[in-house]
Amino acid sequence: MKTLILAEKPELGRAIAAAVNATERERQGVIQKGDLTITWAYGHLLRLKEPEEYDPKYKQWKKEDLPIVFDEWQQVPDGDKANRVAQIGTLISNADQIIHAGDPDDEGQYLIDEILDYHHCDKPVKRLYINDNTPELIRRSIKEMKDNDESCRLAGRSAYARAVADYVVGINYTRLFSVSLRKKAMSVGRVQSPTLGLIVARDLQIETHQKQVYYELDVDVEVDNKQVKMKYKPSKAILNDEKNILDRSILDELKEKLTDQLLKVKVEQKENSQRPPLPYNLAKLQAAMNVKYGYDLSRTDRITQTLRDRYQAITYNRSDSQYLKEEHYQEAGKLLPFVMNKLGLALLLDYTLHSECFNDQFVTAHHAIIPTMSNFNIKALSEEEMNVYTEICNMYFMQFLPPIQKLQTTLSAPVDGGELRLVLTKILDQGYRQYFQEIKENDDGEESDELEFKPGKYDGRVLNSVISEKATNPPKHYTQASLIRDMTSIAKYVEDPEVKKILKAKDKDKKGENGSIGTSATRSTIVETLIKRGYVEMKGKQILSTQLGRDFYQILPDEIKKADCTARWWVIQEDIKEGKADVADLVKTVVDAFMPNLEKTIYMDSRESLGVCPICGHKIVEYPKSFGCTNYRNGCKFAIWKNDFFLTSINKVPTALMAKKLIKDHWCQVRLANDEIKLLIMHIRNGKPVFELRELPKKKETAA
Repeated sequence: MKTLILAEKPELGRAIAAAVNATERERQGVIQKGDLTITWAYGHLLRLKEPEEYDPKYKQWKKEDLPIVFDEWQQVPDGDKANRVAQIGTLISNADQIIHAGDPDDEGQYLIDEILDYHHCDKPVKRLYINDNTPELIRRSIKEMKDNDESCRLAGRSAYARAVADYVVGINYTRLFSVSLRKKAMSVGRVQSPTLGLIVARDLQIETHQKQVYYELDVDVEVDNKQVKMKYKPSKAILNDEKNILDRSILDELKEKLTDQLLKVKVEQKENSQRPPLPYNLAKLQAAMNVKYGYDLSRTDRITQTLRDRYQAITYNRSDSQYLKEEHYQEAGKLLPFVMNKLGLALLLDYTLHSECFNDQFVTAHHAIIPTMSNFNIKALSEEEMNVYTEICNMYFMQFLPPIQKLQTTLSAPVDGGELRLVLTKILDQGYRQYFQEIKENDDGEESDELEFKPGKYDGRVLNSVISEKATNPPKHYTQASLIRDMTSIAKYVEDPEVKKILKAKDKDKKGENGSIGTSATRSTIVETLIKRGYVEMKGKQILSTQLGRDFYQILPDEIKKADCTARWWVIQEDIKEGKADVADLVKTVVDAFMPNLEKTIYMDSRESLGVCPICGHKIVEYPKSFGCTNYRNGCKFAIWKNDFFLTSINKVPTALMAKKLIKDHWCQVRLANDEIKLLIMHIRNGKPVFELRELPKKKETAA
């Protein structure tokens, strides 16, 4: 029987050939041995037709042509891949059976299925799932092949539906906003736009942050002839729904009461252990490499692809899972000594330890990224490849090292309105940290080897107490590491409880993803697209939204700027996998949401921003009579009027510089008619600014 194995990419095809001893001859991307033929795609060989390929009228972008939707979504060879598509078609026609060797996920299923469908293949098809490119495991996977039946194909159908829906979003929303704003290619996307929203929202949070002063009380206490510093932990009643104490007088009064006071101190102890972190999925690895080496998301993605394809050094790299199968546990005793020898290490691993990562229940199409038994030349790795490979290996080594053992000692003493508290942590056993010091630990208490207490009740005496003034800080700007972490857990920012629930359900079996948008394969390209479109920019390691990105995001409709779209699509995609829905159902959802936008007036204010509206987060610009919010059409009342009654009474007409300062800090200095300099304070009442004058503090600043 003539058999054709169709792999997703060349490296996988060659790895399969090596596993079945069929490496004698390769010509023009085809390997043959007897009745066995192995060939491959180069990622997606086909693309959806552009609108103008259906009808030339669509070449010119017009609002009246929207929405663009077709009854049949046709595919054609992508770019210069027509010859490859034709070559594979000939191989299919000459074969008696096909082995589908796409990647083991929905997208891999779709990628090969679309080629078979394009050539109207009616031959028997087997499905080969390969997570590990090493010969032994490929041979095992071949023995475990199954029919490429409807249950397999429906997974690919779901991925195809998502591709079509993303296409419908792209062509319709992008054309609508580009035509309406008279700007070329104002790109809109289901994942791209909510990701832009994360960055814009974070930047606005930082810019509108109003520093809030709060107070803490530290108390020096003598306990069992030892001096310790305990912190006052107020009760919820004292905090009054705030996170911190804002009224210093509360602590002044308590400090007075505590002077020389005797306390009843309770000492409690418990031992706990800190297990190693789970092995990497791609998102976790990208975040780690960004923090440790400054590699951007795309660089780490490319490096892992090289490690897998060129060297077969690691398992499937675009995994969203951090779990492994029980069979990996059984094989670890053979694999890890091999890997340690390759790295020149001699770690004392304990192969009887059964990490929580070994759980068949949590492994679906993919498992965590781990090293393989590939006998590649490690000296051939570049420095960057070696860094990524070592990081993956180290995380797997940790699964066979003991946890960190800690003794946690808690001292507590009741006082008015709360308690004094101190938590001490003593490391009893360094566990996996003896080899991997760079792993960041959770801050679960002050580490101390000097102070030791036995559990029990003690008398304590207050020696001294100090009130410290602190201030809240704004959140930090996104880095690529923190952005990808939030892309994998965007549900925490979703207000709609139904949408939040759906997003979490989508990732219920994935450790490391909890209500995510995008996929392991696409997240890095999303960030690149935002930068390329000019919506965001890199400043060092920080990702900052540009004015174009902010202005554009503000006018996007809710159905596309939030993660709701991903959630609602996922429900339909799951129905497609079960045969309860089809592509048309998902497309209808997109079109129904799009239609109301055709009736709206789309306008983007491109004037220079003087700051962020403290009421709604839109930008403040200069108008003839005011410095006001661009969101006034939707009811925002914030504006600093140039003829404001109070400002006129002190003979001040606000300038753009003065408005910027007031919007940013809610105060500025003003010089009055008698040359006296005072502070102009801006309060917000009922969405409008209200002003007052105050005396100038000691520190001076140039007056406006």
